[in-house]
Amino acid sequence: MALTKKDLEQIDKRLEQRLEFQKADILEEIDERLDDKLTKLKSDFFDKIDPILKEVLTSRDKKPLIENRLEALEKIHAEGKHALSS
Repeated sequence: MALTKKDLEQIDKRLEQRLEFQKADILEEIDERLDDKLTKLKSDFFDKIDPILKEVLTSRDKKPLIENRLEALEKIHAEGKHALSS
């Protein structure tokens, strides 16, 4: 029994449908893997940048204290000399 043109068209149609389903499954798997890798990459990035940002914030918090102390020392040591030893 030979295949007719109609049979070949039905086979072709079913193959196309099957390939579309497989394509959708493959694309979904790729999306999931990329999401997992991106999530890990973000986590690694934030784990590394977090200590640096904490240092920056600590420095920013200490800056006014250092400036106030420097101003007080400049009052005591005007022109490089101790103001109380004149």
